Amino acid sequence: MSGVAPLLAFDQTLRAWVVAHRIGALDGIMWTLSAVGRGGLIWLLLAAILVVWGRLQRSAALSLVLAVLIGSLTADHVLKPIVHRSRPFVEAPKVRVIGGRPDDPSFPSGHATNAFAGAFVLSALAAAPAILWWLLAIAIAYSRVYVGVHYPLDVTAGALLGLAAGAIAVTVYRRWVRSAAPQA
Repeated sequence: MSGVAPLLAFDQTLRAWVVAHRIGALDGIMWTLSAVGRGGLIWLLLAAILVVWGRLQRSAALSLVLAVLIGSLTADHVLKPIVHRSRPFVEAPKVRVIGGRPDDPSFPSGHATNAFAGAFVLSALAAAPAILWWLLAIAIAYSRVYVGVHYPLDVTAGALLGLAAGAIAVTVYRRWVRSAAPQA
C-alpha cells in the first residue's frame, strides 16, 4: 500500500487547495450543481425534455436510464462498500461543507458517475451540441470537491465508471437497434 500513499496525499492536498480557494459568489452555484446531480435525475429530466422536443428517441432515452442504473448500482452498492473511503469532512472536520454531509462512503462519487454516464449517452445519441453535456458533467463532478464532500480521486473514478456505464448502455442500445431493424 506504500505506493498508494503519495497518490492519496496528493489527492488530499488537491482537495484542500480547491476548498481553500472557494469563491463566495460561486458557493450557491456549486451547491445547486451538486443538488441537481443527485441520483442522475438531471440527466433523466434532460432525456425526457429531448424526447418531447424530438431530439432523442424514446428508446435512446432508455439507454440513458440503463447507464445511470449501471453506474449507480456499481458505485453505490459495489465499490463504495468495498473501498469504504471516509468523506473529506471526516478527515478534516474543521473544513466547512456547503450543503449536507452524506453518510455513505466517498469513493467513487456517484454524482460524477451519473454525470459522465449521462453525458456519454446524450453525446452519442442526442441531436444537440455534445459540449453542453460534457461541461455539465464536469461542473457537477467538480462541485462535489468544491462543496467539500469528495476528493478529486473520488470524482475521477466516478467519471471513469460513468464513461464505462455509458459505453455499455450505448453499445446495448445500438445492438438492439441493429437487431430490430428489418433485414434486407
